Amino acid sequence: MSLPLKPLTIDSNNKQLDSKQKKFRANVERALERFDSVTEWADYIASLGTLLKALQSWSPKFQNVRYYVPSPYQVSRRLTSSLSPALPAGVHQKTLEVYTYIFEHIGLETLATECNIWIPGILPLMTYASMSVRSHLIELYDNYILLLPQTTLRLLIRPLISSLLPGIDDESNDFLPLTLKLIETLQENLDDDSLFWQTLFLVITANKGRRLGGLTWLTRKFPSLNAVPHLVNKIKMEAEENPSETETNDSHLDRKKRKEEAFKVLLPAAKDLVTPEPGLLIRCLVGCLEDENDILIKRSVLDLLLQRLRLDSPVLNVLITSEDKKLLIMSCCRTTLSKDMSLNRRIWNWLLGPTAGGMLNNNGGNSMEYTTSVKSANEESNVYFTKYGLSALLEGLSDLISEEESVLTAFRISMAVMDRWEIGSLVIPELFIPLLYSSEKFKQNEQIMKTARTFFDNTETNIIWGKLFQELEDIKNLKILDFVLTNFNIGNDEEIIVRHLPLILLTLLALPSNDKDFDNIYKLQKFSLYNKLLNYIPERALLPLSHSKLKHHDEVSCEELLAKIRGFYTNVSNPSSILEKENIAERLPPFTTEDLTFLIADLIQKKLLSSLWDLENINESSKLFIAIFEKIPESEELKGRSHISWSDKKITQSIFEAIPRLCESNNDAKSEEIVGIVEIFGNYLYSRMEFIESMKLLKVVMMAVWKSLKDPRHQILGVKNLKTLNRFIPSKFIESALVYTFVEEEDISERLSVLDLLWTQLDSDSNLIRRPLELILGELFDDQNPFYLTVSKWILSILNSGSASRLFYILTDNILKVNRPEKERLDERDDLDMLTYEFQMLAYVLKTNNGRTRKVFSTELTSIKSSTIWKNEDVSTYKSLLLVTLMRFLNIKSNTHAKSIRSALILLDILLDGTEQNFKDIVIFLLQMSSKYIAEEGIEPELIAVSLLDIVSKVLRLSHDNGIKLDIFDDNAAHLKYIDFLVTSVSNMKSPLIVTAYVKLLSESIVYFENSIFRMILPLSASLVQCVQRLLLLEKREGGYYQPIALLLGGLEELLEISHGYLVTEEREGYFSGSNLKGDFIQSVVSNVFSSDSSNEESKIQGERDVILQSFRQVISCCLDIWYWAHNISCKSNDDSSLDATNHNSYKFKFRSKKLLETLFLLEPLELLENLISIRSDNTTVTLVHVLDGNKPAITIPHLLYGVIIRYNRTASVKFSNRDGSRSSTTKLTKGEPSMLKRLSGESIIAFLFNYVDSVENSAMEEFYGDFLLFFREVATNYNLYSDVSLSILKLVALISGKVSKTQFGEQKRVRREISDVFFKYLPNAFINFTNLYRGHPDSFKDLEFVVWRVQYIVNDQIGGDKFNTTLATIVNQCLTPYIKPKSEKTIPGYVLELAAVVSHLGSKVKSWKLLIAELFQNDKKLSVIGSDQTWEKIIYEWSIYPENKSKILNDLLLEIGSKRSSVTPTLITFNLGSDSEVEYKCQNLLKISYLLMVSPNDAYLLHFSSLISCIFHYLVSKDIKLKGSCWILLRVLLLRFSESHFNDYWSMISYCLQTNLQEFYESLQIQSEVDPQTILQVCKALDLLLLLNMEGFTSTNEWIFVIDTINCVYKTNSFVALVDEIAEFKDYEITKTDDLELPTTLKDGLPLLRGIHKIERHTQLRSFFQNLSYLHYEKVYGLGSVDLYGCGEDLKKDILS
Repeated sequence: MSLPLKPLTIDSNNKQLDSKQKKFRANVERALERFDSVTEWADYIASLGTLLKALQSWSPKFQNVRYYVPSPYQVSRRLTSSLSPALPAGVHQKTLEVYTYIFEHIGLETLATECNIWIPGILPLMTYASMSVRSHLIELYDNYILLLPQTTLRLLIRPLISSLLPGIDDESNDFLPLTLKLIETLQENLDDDSLFWQTLFLVITANKGRRLGGLTWLTRKFPSLNAVPHLVNKIKMEAEENPSETETNDSHLDRKKRKEEAFKVLLPAAKDLVTPEPGLLIRCLVGCLEDENDILIKRSVLDLLLQRLRLDSPVLNVLITSEDKKLLIMSCCRTTLSKDMSLNRRIWNWLLGPTAGGMLNNNGGNSMEYTTSVKSANEESNVYFTKYGLSALLEGLSDLISEEESVLTAFRISMAVMDRWEIGSLVIPELFIPLLYSSEKFKQNEQIMKTARTFFDNTETNIIWGKLFQELEDIKNLKILDFVLTNFNIGNDEEIIVRHLPLILLTLLALPSNDKDFDNIYKLQKFSLYNKLLNYIPERALLPLSHSKLKHHDEVSCEELLAKIRGFYTNVSNPSSILEKENIAERLPPFTTEDLTFLIADLIQKKLLSSLWDLENINESSKLFIAIFEKIPESEELKGRSHISWSDKKITQSIFEAIPRLCESNNDAKSEEIVGIVEIFGNYLYSRMEFIESMKLLKVVMMAVWKSLKDPRHQILGVKNLKTLNRFIPSKFIESALVYTFVEEEDISERLSVLDLLWTQLDSDSNLIRRPLELILGELFDDQNPFYLTVSKWILSILNSGSASRLFYILTDNILKVNRPEKERLDERDDLDMLTYEFQMLAYVLKTNNGRTRKVFSTELTSIKSSTIWKNEDVSTYKSLLLVTLMRFLNIKSNTHAKSIRSALILLDILLDGTEQNFKDIVIFLLQMSSKYIAEEGIEPELIAVSLLDIVSKVLRLSHDNGIKLDIFDDNAAHLKYIDFLVTSVSNMKSPLIVTAYVKLLSESIVYFENSIFRMILPLSASLVQCVQRLLLLEKREGGYYQPIALLLGGLEELLEISHGYLVTEEREGYFSGSNLKGDFIQSVVSNVFSSDSSNEESKIQGERDVILQSFRQVISCCLDIWYWAHNISCKSNDDSSLDATNHNSYKFKFRSKKLLETLFLLEPLELLENLISIRSDNTTVTLVHVLDGNKPAITIPHLLYGVIIRYNRTASVKFSNRDGSRSSTTKLTKGEPSMLKRLSGESIIAFLFNYVDSVENSAMEEFYGDFLLFFREVATNYNLYSDVSLSILKLVALISGKVSKTQFGEQKRVRREISDVFFKYLPNAFINFTNLYRGHPDSFKDLEFVVWRVQYIVNDQIGGDKFNTTLATIVNQCLTPYIKPKSEKTIPGYVLELAAVVSHLGSKVKSWKLLIAELFQNDKKLSVIGSDQTWEKIIYEWSIYPENKSKILNDLLLEIGSKRSSVTPTLITFNLGSDSEVEYKCQNLLKISYLLMVSPNDAYLLHFSSLISCIFHYLVSKDIKLKGSCWILLRVLLLRFSESHFNDYWSMISYCLQTNLQEFYESLQIQSEVDPQTILQVCKALDLLLLLNMEGFTSTNEWIFVIDTINCVYKTNSFVALVDEIAEFKDYEITKTDDLELPTTLKDGLPLLRGIHKIERHTQLRSFFQNLSYLHYEKVYGLGSVDLYGCGEDLKKDILS
């Protein structure tokens, strides 16, 4: 029920007053007016004296007339302000005298009805009263306040408790007993213990400053809430007597009944503490345990818990909700994190129960008894904790784990709990896996991982692996195991690596495979896990197999194994068993080490066998198998052999079966599996098998290796396999197996490719090659043999690669082995047939490749030392060595073996150079035949074609050398025939043989064409390019076409280089005939005569140039295709790091195409660059350009700059460093225009140039800086021509200036000055077209941002310097102002704002910018539109802290709204129109101040705080409705933007303003006068925010005037005077209306109740606000809610701007 309030606005005593009373009133009013002029504390005392006199000037003469105080609200306001903490004790005493006089005379009854007027002022005093004042104050409480009637005390209980608690927070205080007595009196007079205790808990929860006093009271008066033992026993007895009643079904009744039971075992006094709301007690305790509290507070609370509220108390287990219990236990655990021993000891004892505490002190007595008692006590405390605390703690921790922010806390609490194993051993096993999962979920958070590692290191290893074992067994989660092995510190813990990891490995091996196993990724994951585990397990964890009693043939059941391991882990990781030290036997590992070793080896072998059977993952399983056998130590007696109970037969058998199956399958992935088999054979089986068996197996293995050697994609693997075998097995055995496979192979080209591979990959002294080499060279014995050429071309490739001497060495060595050079005679032991064979082989080898082999043979140096055998003859080259040998051989007298002599002579004939012949007539015929054969496919025609091509080439060469003229070049028709032959032949070529021959022919022919080359270059290069593209497609599809492509590219390179050479020489001759011969008269005449001619000549040259450039273009695009394709592959394979032949190939392609591009770059740089840019300008191209110019940007950049200039200004003549001198005198003569002129825009060249420069090192800037300046000058001079790209050019300038400023070169003054001079010349014209050209282009603003950040480097001036400001001003005026015009209505796009934000950082000295923002800020309409934008807030904040703005803005605004107090001169006030417009103007300025404060950080304007707040009060007590609304907004801003401590002197005033405003509203409701809804809304929002912020100065002593602050707000059974609730009872507010505001039903999210409401039509819409505010506020305190300051601020900004 509500009590009536004394009216504020209506005069109640308007009965006829006699003159004395009138005079009395006048006196009081006069006395009150004196307070307006008070300036210092002495004036206060005088004014108070006057007031006291005035109050004493009238007293009633009759019994029925009561004494009263006129205008009580005003008197109370003045008295309250005289109790301000800022004033000295004397003033306080005087004020208390006045209070005493008033209370004495108006009597308790009136005091009770007017309690909302008189009491608030006195309440805060106890907090800061001095000693002298305190005694006076206590009397006042004693004599008046505490004697108020009970209904009034119930209404005042919370403010009274709040005001008295500070009096007892200091134990040493003299007034402690008196103050305690006051509280006791209060409790007695209140006569409602439940309300008293519940309110006390509410106060302690809500107000930090009252906690210390509250605890002083609690430690003295808090009754024990534990169950009373004799009552418990009594109830047990009763239950035994009548057992029937205990059964009830209804859960609600059951709950009720349990509560009643609980109350039965408690002390009677305890009931008051927990009714009606037991949660308040918990909130109070939790509030006191928060971090912000003093340690004394925490300690006292924990002592209370230990002594009077144990964990087994019925209060905690029955009366409160489980959520609350969890809250209490978790806040205790959080407290342990501060690592304060005194607190932690108390917490552990509380959790473990009374026995634990007792146990710690119980050290006397007989030792035997002691141990048993300790043991039983241990059990007890364990049971106690499990029963009462465990589940709540686990739930609490599980809640923490799910959120990233709180995981750390969960880890830390878990580690803290480990300190007490009684708790830790119960908690950690439960939480270990969930904690691991959460750390994996947030593993990118470094902090969490660090804590998780510490936690892992501290956890008992049995628990870790026991739990991980369960995970593996139950849900087969390999990921979490992998996570643990990768991220945690495992290798250092002996127990883990020796004891647990082998078991885990065994578990993994024994796990039954599930469906997921068919998923290959899952399998590989398993293998990687096996390997990780094996890496960690040390040798000492395993024993030799021979020690084990198990037999290889025994079937091991995986289920049994798992069951054994499970049994072991269940035992060791079970917390209860940790205590029992007797059951040692159960804690032994499930297997002995030797058996464990045996089982692991056995299961791994099974894995290997099954993978050999499935042909899958052989590599992985074999790696694993070998690894485990390398780990297992061998026993002494069995070195190198297998143990008797172990057999390798199965493996051998499986390999014999697997290899043929592998060879048949065509799957790529399968062919890699052979590596595993080779490894096992070499590493493991070979040494453990019978010799014959092993040879058989070697042969089979070699078949598989041979298959991989043949396949171009797996060659590297094959070689690796051979080398592996060579490591373990003598090479003679390998060679014989190899020869066997060689002979088996039918296809000679396959043989050759393998031999070539071995030749390049094996070491030069390797003997594996000799026999296969002889087999291959045998093919040379017959020219007609189809494979003759294949082999001879192979020999050529050996010559080219420079490994010829190795070949010759083997051949000559063979001859020398048979034919000893020192022999004079022959006897029957000499094997002449063999010698003949060797001679023939060498002869045929030398015949190959048209004497090229012969030439090399004659120059290659031998490695044989000259020794006595040679009698000092010359044997330096192989040719001379062989000649000597042959001569000697032929010198031997008794040689009857004709064949050997003949073969020696043939060889001699080859070695001596023959003469040339000429087949003049057959040439045309040859050409026709060659075309015919080239067109055909198949091995024979290819070989014929090649020999024909070779003949043609020989013929042409001989004819050219010997000066024999051929008609095919001169006679036009015939000449075209030869060109046709060249063009058509290309179209079908594929095999490297033909291509080699063809390219050779081509390069010879170019010379024969001479000047007619310009006519044939286009068709020829086009057909070559087509051929390359055709082969490239094949390469991408099948692979293996590198050689022909490389050869063709080589041919192209030669062709283009030579033809470009012709062009250059012609140009030179042309120029020299025409110009540059300035000299004497005759010469000039001559030049004039020739010049008419030269224009003709020039157009011819231009035509030829176009032809060349066109062919250049074709070649460039073809090369780029190859390069990009290869580049992509090599980039991909870098990430993938697979040993892949494609990768190797791609590098070869990249190199070849780059070489050709480099050549073209040297010939025509600009052409090449422009083609690159037009084909594809991205970062890959930038990389390519870096490759081409060898990282010398000075080569490339001038060409690009020139490319830009010629597009915009044809006539420019700019001399760049590398474009003059070497080539021609000025750029006018750059041989015509670039051919891409029309197709490629300048914009794209600049964009590419930007990327390119961006990628160049800073130090390289110096090289092209000069050229860049030339370019910039040209642009600045002809700015109108370049206006389209001005922004891009500026961006480039900015980039280069930024880079230069970071180099040493840039430290020279001249360098920096040059660029800034040009820039200033360009600046006025740079942005002329900005708004038209780039209107609405977000990118262009991004570019501008880029430039603005670097302006300081461009103009070489620090931020805020003159040059810097000029530049910024230009940018602001030309690019920003058009968008941000204060007058325009358009919204400003986001990208413009981004730029403005950048400018605002740098523009503190830029006039135009500051004016622009100032105008915006002054323009109210505009400000309300833009103010809500985050970027604008930043901009305005930056603007407001510019040095000259810092204090000026706010001072100016304060002057504008000038109230009497803050104004400087009275003149401002006299000019006071008081009209609406001025009020409106003041309102706007108030809102601007609010906005300014909101965008600034907290406490930024502290100096202005007092003037701001006094200005607010001035308007709030005035009558001006409009201004009040704005002032309430400003007050809310102050509350959010200044710290709480600054308000201490002002709470009474704030409270008074709120009270009067609300009461006026209340009274105008009753007399139904006009109300302004907006102002009421703002008052409500201010109150709402004040309550939400829970500022102690307000909530502790003033809150009750506005809302019901005790538990009464729920039931409203007691009386109240709270204004909000009084208003809510008003009759208009009883009916629900349609336009009621929808308000939230809880304040959990920390935002005010009236969030998002900025405007209302009628005050009745606030109905639900008035009705619910008290209750929701109480709920928030009860729910320990936090405040969302940011959200409040955002809501407030909307109010300011709406």
